[in-house]
Amino acid sequence: MSEPDGSEAESGRLDAAVERATALTQRTLGLFPVRVWRHFLQHNGFLLAAGVSYQALFAIFAAIYLVFAIAGLWLGGSEEAVDGLIAMINRYIPNLILPEGGVFTPAQVQEIAVNTTGLLSVTGLIALGTVIWTAIGWVTFSRRATRDIFGLPPDRRSYVLLKARDLLAAVIFGVSLVVGSLLSSASAAVLSWLLSLLGWDSGSDGINISIRIGTVLVSFALMSGALAAMVRFLTGTSLHWHVIWPGALLGGGAMTILQYGAGFLLSYTPSNPLLATFAIFIGLLLWFRVNGVVMLVASSWIAVAAQDRDLPLLTLTDAERRVAEYQALLTAARIRVRKAHAARESAPWYRAWAAERAVRDAEQELADLEASPPPPDDPRGPLAQRLLTELHRPGRDVGGAR
Repeated sequence: MSEPDGSEAESGRLDAAVERATALTQRTLGLFPVRVWRHFLQHNGFLLAAGVSYQALFAIFAAIYLVFAIAGLWLGGSEEAVDGLIAMINRYIPNLILPEGGVFTPAQVQEIAVNTTGLLSVTGLIALGTVIWTAIGWVTFSRRATRDIFGLPPDRRSYVLLKARDLLAAVIFGVSLVVGSLLSSASAAVLSWLLSLLGWDSGSDGINISIRIGTVLVSFALMSGALAAMVRFLTGTSLHWHVIWPGALLGGGAMTILQYGAGFLLSYTPSNPLLATFAIFIGLLLWFRVNGVVMLVASSWIAVAAQDRDLPLLTLTDAERRVAEYQALLTAARIRVRKAHAARESAPWYRAWAAERAVRDAEQELADLEASPPPPDDPRGPLAQRLLTELHRPGRDVGGAR
């Protein structure tokens, strides 16, 4: 009798351990950060981040050439202006332009500025077209990736309108980078001037740390604002700012850390010049990739928070709401028809006539609904018209958002 009792005790301990492990797993999976990460994975976050980083890498090189070409055209190749642009670019992408170990050297970018002091060269015009094309592509991929993370359907607005919005967003983002750099420099200059008035040493370690902290805060505000604006305006969601800001601040903080931590990664390059060039390109691609992951994880944070609060991601117009209600009525009518047919099949002989009449009534109601779809407020409205024309379409459009 002792052996069965021992087996039962061992089985009981094993069951208890399994229950504890299951409970721990359920609690872990229920944690908000874990649900955010799972949401990111379930919506192909890494694949989407790869596309965003690929577009960003091409856009940045064309933009650098164009910036220094415009500096030469506008400022006559001034060394002070070129040095300021180098400092600004290295502030956002650390160690990109260095005398040794960078992708470009100061002499190379100075040569670009000097050679375009007259009219913009053919190379500059090609770079301008490339910047416009790649910048639109980067914003488009970012918008589509964020919409996919939110689970939103493809944006069916005008192709020209979408591309114009993406170009405007790219221009605003570029201008904000310049303004952010100018604010950082201006705040540092104002602080140094105030310290000189007070007779303090502006070169002390404490003052330099304070200036550095101010620069970091400006970068953090810029990145957070860009993320929040992308979610609020570019993706077309109807979420309020108080839902968007927590995820945007989290993403902005992570991007700021990456921005200042990437300098350590890009500063360690192999001694072999050939390997060093490849290492820098791979490091930049990895840096853009991680930034894309951070952007989409922040979007996942916002999406999961909205799901927890049961907030709608899109605001329906009156016409769209009528179409949605019409679809619900159609679904309910089809369910009634199916139930009526099932009831007729199982009805006894003395209830067959009533069951047959219920089937006819349900089918007539469904036919009346299908014959009278609600018209949109504006017949030219693209979304409402598309909903009406595709209401009974069995297949799903998998062409993707434009």
